[in-house]
Amino acid sequence: KFILTATKSRRMKMVEPSTPAISSQNQQSKEQKGSNSSSQQRLPNTTICVPIVYGSIAFPLKKPDSSNNTHQWTLYVRGPNNEDLSVGIAKVVFQLHPSFLQPIRELTAPPFEVTEKGWGEFDATIRIVWRDAGEKAMVLTHPIKLYPPLPVPGITTPATTAKEGDPVIHDFYDEVVFTDPNESFHKQLMQSGTLPKIKSQSEAVQEFFKPHSDEDNFKVLLEAQKFLETELKSVKDRILKADSARAELDEALAVAVSKRSPPSRSSASTSSSAGTKRKSSKSTGGSASRKAKTS
Repeated sequence: KFILTATKSRRMKMVEPSTPAISSQNQQSKEQKGSNSSSQQRLPNTTICVPIVYGSIAFPLKKPDSSNNTHQWTLYVRGPNNEDLSVGIAKVVFQLHPSFLQPIRELTAPPFEVTEKGWGEFDATIRIVWRDAGEKAMVLTHPIKLYPPLPVPGITTPATTAKEGDPVIHDFYDEVVFTDPNESFHKQLMQSGTLPKIKSQSEAVQEFFKPHSDEDNFKVLLEAQKFLETELKSVKDRILKADSARAELDEALAVAVSKRSPPSRSSASTSSSAGTKRKSSKSTGGSASRKAKTS
């Protein structure tokens, strides 16, 4: 949970080369207009990683508008350090809640982002189409968050320390790995480090597009580890105390049972046998005396 409540998480996605079906060639050629041909030579035993950040940022409105909207949010796909992802991405298709006008938004140039106003949270779909027609489009589901997550005791994250009025940032860091990529596609992706930075259309949003750093994730993981260690020690102490209390209770119960238990069967049978013998002896003596008197 503490990982999911953090503003960023690290994942890895593998993209395998796809073989387009004959029946969908027209659709794929339409989607991949201007992209490279998948018939070009591929590079065997080669992988290349494309880091991306996708998510949403929501700003609370000072007061609800005429449509009862409470927040203005932006859904986006960007580079971890604001790199131009269009070198590898042909287009991004955002699918919003059906209640929005034109819920499907298609962007073919950066910045890949959609800004709207709303009052409720929902799951949006993000479809990333690559410039190589031989690579499968990547489909992501992202929950747009308007309110910060509940704090977890012992764990501090930027989301839980945000002040009132601060935006709610809910995004993820991904690394998309292409195996045996197309040669020209590989060359294009290798140029991403030298391309200019892309800014958001909103200065308020751009202000919170900080460069991605593993240090933030590392700090969250360290705090989570400390929290788990503390909780584990507390649970162990409670178990030891419970075991000790149970042992004392068992001992007291055994003493109480021993004091209230009736005599055992063996003791009762021994006493009964002894009483029978004594009675028999008395009866024998009485018969002998009667015989003597008769004679």
